[in-house]
Parts: sequence; C-alpha cells; structure tokens
Amino acid sequence: MAMYNYDNLVENMKHYGQPTPPTYNISNIPNEIPLFISYGAKDLLSDVNDVQILLDKLENHDKDKLVVQFVKDYAHGDFIMAVNANKVVYSPLIDFFTLH
Repeated sequence: MAMYNYDNLVENMKHYGQPTPPTYNISNIPNEIPLFISYGAKDLLSDVNDVQILLDKLENHDKDKLVVQFVKDYAHGDFIMAVNANKVVYSPLIDFFTLH
C-alpha cells in the first residue's frame, strides 16, 4: 500500500521527494488498535489478492481487535450503494464500534 501516486515524476518529487510514492509501513499500526477490514470478491480497486497481502502483514495483530469481513458478491461501489449495505456492511460496522 502506497501513498497517492500523481502519475507524474515532477508532482511525486514535489510531494514526496522521490519519483514514486512511499509505501505505508503497516507494522507501525499498533497491534492493540481495533481494525475492521471489509472487502468484496468483485472489487477491482481493492482486489482479493491485495487484501490478502495486507492481511498477511497484519498476521501479528491482536486477533480480538481485528475483524475481517469478506462479501462475496460485492464490488467497490456496493459498500456504499448496495440496497443491502445497511444490513451487510453498516450494521456489523456499528456493532464493531460499539464493542470497541
């Protein structure tokens, strides 16, 4: 996972001092911070393989603090626009916030 890529060498240099955006150091996330990660099988922007790389980097995260939700039939926009998003995504998210 990297910071925003301006797709322009000059802009990246201006913002980051290097030609490509720097990557986020996932290991800097404290293990005791509650995390809710939700992703869909049909998401082309955050595909399953990319999410798995993220989850692999979070393998030492406190299991009681990490909730991973996989939604088989969801694409990127479905997390906002699906008619059942309230039930599928938002209710579990609110429950997560209530617990933590």
